Amino acid sequence: MGGVGQLHRPVTIGTVPDDVLLNIFKIFIDEKYFHSAASEEWRILVHVCRRWRNLAFTSPRHLNLQLYFEPLRKSVKKMLDTWPELPIYIRNYSYTSNEAIDDIAAALRLNHRVSRIHLEKISDSAWETFAALMQHPFPALTHLRVLPHHTIKNAISHSFLGGSAPCLQDLHLIQLPFPALPKLLLSSTNLVRLWYNTIPLSGHISPQAMVTSLSALNRLESLSLTFKSPQSLPDWEIQIPPPHTRTLLPALTSLCFHGVPEYIEDLVARIDAPSLESMAITLFYQEVVEASELAKFVCRADKLSLLDRAEVTLGADCISVTLSQELLIGRVDPKTLLLNPAYLESSDWRLSYLAPLCASLLPTLFPFECLHIRVTPHYSWHWQDVVDGPDPQSLNLLHLFNTVTVKDLRLCKSVALPVARALRGLPAERVTEVLPALENVFISEPEPFGPVKEAISEFADARQLSGHPVSIYNWESFILENREMDRGIDG
Repeated sequence: MGGVGQLHRPVTIGTVPDDVLLNIFKIFIDEKYFHSAASEEWRILVHVCRRWRNLAFTSPRHLNLQLYFEPLRKSVKKMLDTWPELPIYIRNYSYTSNEAIDDIAAALRLNHRVSRIHLEKISDSAWETFAALMQHPFPALTHLRVLPHHTIKNAISHSFLGGSAPCLQDLHLIQLPFPALPKLLLSSTNLVRLWYNTIPLSGHISPQAMVTSLSALNRLESLSLTFKSPQSLPDWEIQIPPPHTRTLLPALTSLCFHGVPEYIEDLVARIDAPSLESMAITLFYQEVVEASELAKFVCRADKLSLLDRAEVTLGADCISVTLSQELLIGRVDPKTLLLNPAYLESSDWRLSYLAPLCASLLPTLFPFECLHIRVTPHYSWHWQDVVDGPDPQSLNLLHLFNTVTVKDLRLCKSVALPVARALRGLPAERVTEVLPALENVFISEPEPFGPVKEAISEFADARQLSGHPVSIYNWESFILENREMDRGIDG
């Protein structure tokens, strides 16, 4: 019993070795940083006693200590007079007064100490002031985010950041013309996230130049390239290279692209990303859509080849197709491939535009077993009110997935009636032409009301007579029953 009592004896903090205490500090600070990247809770630690203060300040890198500077909130001079020479985090959110701009400029002049810069909703004139001060090397800079209120007119120069950013880990630029970005990327070998978004015409970078710069980024995990409009992209001839010239991006897990099909085709033909698990593709309208290289790229990504679920989302200004993996009933893995034709006023146009994309991509992937059709919140889809025959728009939507083996069809309440009517309106001899492998229909409605129940029942009867029966379920009840069954098995 004496031994047990000794195990519960209180430990005096003064007896804790420095390395153990330092690790405790790190856990405390990391937890605070997790909730707020600008956290300065470490100040609490250094005010406890001299030992804690000395310990923290002798290991600033280990604890990731930094001085958080926001204009009009803290004075640069006071901050420098109070604290030792720690890295500086500059953050400005929509402050546009001359005093705020002067404060930020004073902090930027300490370029050898600046570790993070986050400038948001800044004006053209403010950016011109800041950009002039950022033509020198920032050797400690790890995070740079510039999100101006409007598109900046003047392009960023080749000498930005001294043309080199070896410690940069996170780069997020929006509405900034930076055609010299590839030069900077070649030195940014520690980059983990690169988001170059809403790219104006003056910031265009060819796929070939972009891939060349990406070849140095072996740690890159997230890449986002989005263009402001189709006019942001000059005409060029696609030059698909032979397979042996592809660049390997071993750490890339997320890819987002918004632009014309020709650009993404040329880009992905030049890269391999075997670890890719999330991909969002939004395409501007083009009369001719080619997606063969995109299909090959998806097949080369091992994790994306496991996708088995397609979700069609209908909205006021978009129709998107999201492909994912369903791990358990009702639980979807985050691995996704999103297709979205942008800026097409007519829903029929969007459907016709999606057709060749789906025809190119879906057959190359593993067979899909689940198709979910839903609408965005607060949006009423204007389906053609056809009672005696199939709604052409509904049938066009379902025909997108005729090349895959969809077994489960899930319909949200808003689309259940038009899709049910479309299925019911098929002639008996063609009842298996749409979703021929279909086995189950799930409707997200507590109890299908008269027209939906009648239409879907007639379709089920026709499939029964054809020798390809389908079962009709309420989705919520089905999920509840299966989860209770899983709990019973686990118990």
